[in-house]
Amino acid sequence: MQYTRTDEHDESDDCLSRSDAGPASIEVAMNQRSYDFFGDVVVTVLGAGGRTSRQYRKMYDQFETDTPANDPDIVIEETTEEVHAEIVLGDPSDHYAWTGDEFVIRNGADFIAVTPGWQHFRVTRGFEPFYSIYPVEFRIRQQRAARQQALIHASGVRLDGQTTLFPAWRGAGKTNTLLSLLREGADFLSDDRLWVGADGTAVGYPLGVNLQPFNIESFPEIKRQHDTERDRLCSELHKAIDERVDRTGSFPETALNFLNETFLGDDSRDFTNISDLYPRAEYVEQSTVDNVVFLQTAPNADTITVEGISTDTAMSATSSICNFEWDGRLREYFHAYDSLVDDGSMVAALDAVVEQERATFRELFDDVATYRAHIPRTRDWGDHNLDTAIVEAVESLDSPRVIQAMD
Repeated sequence: MQYTRTDEHDESDDCLSRSDAGPASIEVAMNQRSYDFFGDVVVTVLGAGGRTSRQYRKMYDQFETDTPANDPDIVIEETTEEVHAEIVLGDPSDHYAWTGDEFVIRNGADFIAVTPGWQHFRVTRGFEPFYSIYPVEFRIRQQRAARQQALIHASGVRLDGQTTLFPAWRGAGKTNTLLSLLREGADFLSDDRLWVGADGTAVGYPLGVNLQPFNIESFPEIKRQHDTERDRLCSELHKAIDERVDRTGSFPETALNFLNETFLGDDSRDFTNISDLYPRAEYVEQSTVDNVVFLQTAPNADTITVEGISTDTAMSATSSICNFEWDGRLREYFHAYDSLVDDGSMVAALDAVVEQERATFRELFDDVATYRAHIPRTRDWGDHNLDTAIVEAVESLDSPRVIQAMD
């Protein structure tokens, strides 16, 4: 699949695209790729075209290296071999288990099997990639927590010399906010998550952007292309059903949505480099934070409202975001692991990192301006002028304000 950005004035001369071979080019032999994360952790992925190897290749391409400075700290290997559990916690098809050598997280036909120490993972081809990404990033978090840095689920930009971060639960508008500001000339730290320091700095995390249909609808200069005519038809039908059928409606609507996701949805993710979409935008490796704006979805609102909030309110919001995005799942994994493995201590390790990260967040929020923005929930920001409204809000963060979204 291909994402293309076209200039609204001249689509023929100024278009940029990024493509990936995708599932159609599955390798016969196992490929080895290494990723060096900030010099802290080296991860090697051994894969033959499964979801994990594909997502790491797309999501972390900025960190890929042919010559890692150190031996891998973590090895992730796609596997077709089954596991044989000695102890199971949970249902037959959805459980945690211990084989005598590996801790197993099973979801249906797929699983991840981890050796004690969490240094070697075996994953099946269909296993959800983020379920291995969370423990990998936990290793990075351990290294950076020791330097008083913390991972936060946020997009971040620098506009007119001011660096603003936008923490949020997924689906609250981080990407649309980022794209709106990039279009106005902002530079970027990240789309999805980044690192903040107790000294008031933010460290960029140049991950690919996982564009969703509603992002593309809001920014007409971004075009989606398809590898085949069949892919295009499936995508358009999937989009039509998704737009017209209520996910929380009647039983027939729920069933139709299930069939839509099962047979027309794509279980892989397509990540695009931000610089490919907006080539004038520069990646900001590190910057001093000026403002932190927490994005919250307001389904019944027709305005963007921005208000100042206290450090305690910012801390509460951050804790809920981190718990939802990764800590809650990690805590469940680690409790199960510690109960099955002799001398397991992963819960204590997580508690130590979370405590240090919370101290880092508090120091940051004590020193910078913190706000909350209520964002109307609409698929197309352009139709309601929310893209313009969020830019105006960011440019006027020295005082709380309300911005009316145009119908």
